[in-house]
Amino acid sequence: MIVDIHAHIGHHPLMDFKQTPEEILRDMEKYGIDVTFVMPFPSMKIQEVNDRIAAVVKEHPDRLIGFGCVDPNADGALEEVERIVSLGLKGVMLDPEFHRVFGRSPKIEFMVPCMDNNLPVLFNNPNSETGESESMGRETYYNGLNQLAYKFPEVRLVVNTFWPRIKELMRTHRNIIIDTGGRNGITSGVGLVKDLGPTRICFGSESPQNHPGLGVKEIRTLKLAPVYRELLLGKNAKRIFRDLF
Repeated sequence: MIVDIHAHIGHHPLMDFKQTPEEILRDMEKYGIDVTFVMPFPSMKIQEVNDRIAAVVKEHPDRLIGFGCVDPNADGALEEVERIVSLGLKGVMLDPEFHRVFGRSPKIEFMVPCMDNNLPVLFNNPNSETGESESMGRETYYNGLNQLAYKFPEVRLVVNTFWPRIKELMRTHRNIIIDTGGRNGITSGVGLVKDLGPTRICFGSESPQNHPGLGVKEIRTLKLAPVYRELLLGKNAKRIFRDLF
């Protein structure tokens, strides 16, 4: 089984990224991807984009697993998490730059309904180790994830390979999971396999920024033990997120 744990539907409000459900399903069929986790781009129209994801997933329940977007700073953040559950969505996506998740006095109360409903939380974060991630404040993001992982050890927290001091965080917290999204994310993920083992790294294309077919091809041609390759392509996702399927 091949599982892509990170793909977007809609149009990014600030960048020239857009993708339709039909495009995702077409690529899944062409490149042998069995299940894709789909989520909106970050938005100020939270309910609208979450409703759209819910409608798409309802039409393709065997192929797509939906995540809803939440703005932790919004007054109705907790209620929106509960509404996400009522819509049949099975995870939460946060965009730390768009909605400023971390910083002084972060609002983390939204994590309580995530914990209560066993929702994984995926962070849509910057894509280069020395570029965009510098602008977001490396220590702020390290401390923010460290705090969340410590206070909510039962919540699965998903980030890409370029999160600041990710090796240290993963060694400390067993609830942190890697997706291979971002530029060169798969190559960086292989480095983490060597340092941390293969059991908490999952294929995530972060399409449309990266093409899922190219991601599958890259993992299949990596110099890895075949059993590790299968873990990255889908077995890890099926095990770690078994309750979502």
